[in-house]
Amino acid sequence: MTAPLILCVEDEPSLRDDIAFELHEAGYIVSAAGDAREALACLERQRPDLILCDILMPGMDGKRFMSHLRRTRPDLDDVPFVFLTALSSRQQVIDGRMAGADDYVTKPIDYDLLRATVETRLNRMQRLRAMPGDRSGLAALDRLAFGVVLLDANGGVVHANPLAQNLSGAAGISLSGRIAASGENGRKLSALIAGLAPGKGIAPTGLRLDDGCQLMIIGISLPAHSHHDEAVAMLILSGTDSKPPMDTATLGQLFGLTPMEAQVACLLAEGLRRSQIADRLAISGTTVAFHLRNIFSKTGVQRQAELVALILSVPLAQCCDM
Repeated sequence: MTAPLILCVEDEPSLRDDIAFELHEAGYIVSAAGDAREALACLERQRPDLILCDILMPGMDGKRFMSHLRRTRPDLDDVPFVFLTALSSRQQVIDGRMAGADDYVTKPIDYDLLRATVETRLNRMQRLRAMPGDRSGLAALDRLAFGVVLLDANGGVVHANPLAQNLSGAAGISLSGRIAASGENGRKLSALIAGLAPGKGIAPTGLRLDDGCQLMIIGISLPAHSHHDEAVAMLILSGTDSKPPMDTATLGQLFGLTPMEAQVACLLAEGLRRSQIADRLAISGTTVAFHLRNIFSKTGVQRQAELVALILSVPLAQCCDM
């Protein structure tokens, strides 16, 4: 089998040579370019399996080069793009991910980390290409107005759509290799993923960002696959600053709720108290409590806060029809 081809775009000759040497030693074929212009010429002749690119380059910088490729070369959309940068601030990483970068390697380069990053990205792309059928399903995920992350049986990220990359980057969540975060968010996220064993269904949680906003995440176990590298779980990410109104019919279908239970759940997620729900629906407080017990049982949550987090994390399109 032909070794993967890596296109390395780096304007510093000595560093470019060192990177090429290290990747050659690791068994890769390397095509080197000193700037974006040379890289574009290389791309006319050959299709790489991965692109390593410095951010700060004379002429067209790395971000503009990547944007140019995303705009003019759709045939390269599935080629991982990894930035080489001495700028490792949180905002730089967020900006790069929002522009479409798949990963970062910071300077001075740790070559063990570089090789691991390249191998991880190539393995992930190989898994995606080996999936049965075409990638139209993944392309559809990329167009959704909420974040989706697909996980394999080992907790590795199989695919993350652009909005998931943006939301996770803003929240300090890494999607490189295995999804991870630091501090309390990291512990909550690990617990969520650990609970996604086959048959356990939906496991809601809410992660709070540093700026005081909330990122809602729910996890869903997918049907078991025969191949361990395929997606077995899905995370749905949504910010609560722009929550869409909810469609009670879809909410009912999703969790097996009766029409009245769906209405109660919808109003609870909108912030109404139990007494206000009773007034809105012209039912007693005891009846509201009865419906909530059924909703908790059907959704698998234990607390009201978890139920609200779960409902707000589900992107549903139409207003409650009261």
